[in-house]
Amino acid sequence: MAGAAHADPLVDRIVEQLEASPSGCSAVAPGNPRRKTMEADIARFETLAPVPQDVQFEVKDCEVDGFVHKGQTIVVSVRLTRLPPSQRFFILAHELGHIQLQHHAAVSSFVAAAVSGAADEAAARAAVASGLSAVSHRNELAADAYAVRLMQQAGYDPLDAARLFDRIGTTQDNATHPSARRRAGAIRALL
Repeated sequence: MAGAAHADPLVDRIVEQLEASPSGCSAVAPGNPRRKTMEADIARFETLAPVPQDVQFEVKDCEVDGFVHKGQTIVVSVRLTRLPPSQRFFILAHELGHIQLQHHAAVSSFVAAAVSGAADEAAARAAVASGLSAVSHRNELAADAYAVRLMQQAGYDPLDAARLFDRIGTTQDNATHPSARRRAGAIRALL
């Protein structure tokens, strides 16, 4: 499922620059209790969710709760242990949603189209910057919806996902993610 290299190396460079990377995360010792909690969550998650065989999980100490790296590795932070199990499940399911819904490929295709229609690298980057937010927001909301369905199937209360965003409380969209308020509302609209 990992994205294939494109004929234009600029596409690969831009996609790589847009992607979250585990290089900004710290390793966590195997015996660390928070790591063990997350590993137990992942093991349970794999019994409840349709995780493809080529998908890998990494448990690190990251500033962000979770992300997908290179379209097939789900990186989760030990900081997730601050949340209740249902919300940790939601975040795992959300990241799996990005993989199952092929968001890495969608972003790569979007970037490839922007690069192919641009006169030079500066114009390509400007085209990516002008349209990426809409693509990214759609992907985030779709991954949320996917995660809510998995929560329901696994017996978790999907309102816990909305409560997670209620607690975050941001009211402004950013370049890559809809606001927490918007995400909570979209989750409630699914129920």
